[in-house]
Amino acid sequence: MNKSLMIAKYEFLKTVKRKEFILMTLGFPLFFILIILVPLMLTGLSSPEDLTLGYIDRTNSFEFPDEITVRGPMIFSNEIPGTTNNQDLDDLDNGKDQNIKFIQYSDVAAAKQDVVSGILSGYLIIPQDYIKTGTVESYVMGKGTDIPHEELSELMLNNLLQDKVDEDTLQRVKDPITFKRFSIETTGEVNEKGLSDMLEDFALPYMIGILLLISIFTSSGYLLQSVAEEKESRIIEIILSSVTPIEMLTGKIVGLGSVGLLQIAIWLSVGFAGLIYVFAISINPLLLILSLAYFVLAFLLFASMMGAVGAISGSMRESQQLIPIFTFPAVAPILFMQVLITEPEGKLSMFFSMFPLTSPVAMLIRMGVSDVPLYQIAVSLLILVVSVYFVILASARLFRVGLLMYGKRPAIGEIVRYMKTG
Repeated sequence: MNKSLMIAKYEFLKTVKRKEFILMTLGFPLFFILIILVPLMLTGLSSPEDLTLGYIDRTNSFEFPDEITVRGPMIFSNEIPGTTNNQDLDDLDNGKDQNIKFIQYSDVAAAKQDVVSGILSGYLIIPQDYIKTGTVESYVMGKGTDIPHEELSELMLNNLLQDKVDEDTLQRVKDPITFKRFSIETTGEVNEKGLSDMLEDFALPYMIGILLLISIFTSSGYLLQSVAEEKESRIIEIILSSVTPIEMLTGKIVGLGSVGLLQIAIWLSVGFAGLIYVFAISINPLLLILSLAYFVLAFLLFASMMGAVGAISGSMRESQQLIPIFTFPAVAPILFMQVLITEPEGKLSMFFSMFPLTSPVAMLIRMGVSDVPLYQIAVSLLILVVSVYFVILASARLFRVGLLMYGKRPAIGEIVRYMKTG
């Protein structure tokens, strides 16, 4: 055990000092912060170009105002902590306004000439059969001008319903439905669900599942790389003169597993801090406990398999070619995300949440969209524990036999025989 701990300490310190690890651990949350903040900053700084649009009304039933003002894009929503649903959102509007002037034309040629000369940004043609087809033609110079279709639709709607309906009905036609979501608890209590509740229910488990997957493969990838490099350079022969293969495998798994825990702790701390600050969400302790359990078990599973792969491979390049065998099953829940969300109790969702290679991510996603019974979570963890035991047993035998094997990679039949008798 002392030798295993020495190896674990060495692998931990060696890995956390890697530039790749530091960049991945610190750069990953920074990258996500940047891709969220930079567009918001650019949106606030950019000033939309004012437009002058001509229009030709062949129905003779529309009358556009001389000028309208389009509000800048909303950077925040009414779910920000400290605001209420009835608060005037204009106070939260960080965008720049855009002015649009309208000029009526009767001749297409004149409108086209003004577009070419730069007087108009573009022009619209409302065909005679507009009421039947709903089609409006827009013409702009080249590919440059972006005509705000939502505002034009509102103008057309105002013209169509003017003096035909009251103001309240007109507003409901423009915005026919605003959902308020409520959940009924098993006790019969009814609670309204806002944006923060939806983030807590679905986005949080989904985010944790993705981060767990990335961290597991990063850490187990380091283990595969470490074993393959030491075997390729023949350093493994010197190490094995002082420790047993099992002591070596145990030390590497413990050391690199600690690296993964450190990495996921940093990522989740940054993510939770941001979500709590912006959306004031609460963290479910059960979710954190289950995430930790799934991480440890999944890491043991994948690390053991990758350690065995590194042991039987002749070179680093050869071992990397085998990695997709493990990565594809693990990312399958992401590929079948739609099924997990729409049919969380379906057969495929149940299979993914019980199959050991997919259960860590699949179960967390299912927990985000439905109330998964505790017995299903317990069965999933039990299957994962049993799988880890047998995989470690088989991988240890393969690891012991394969470390000093060089030359041709063993065939599948030989690998199976080594796992049974090694």
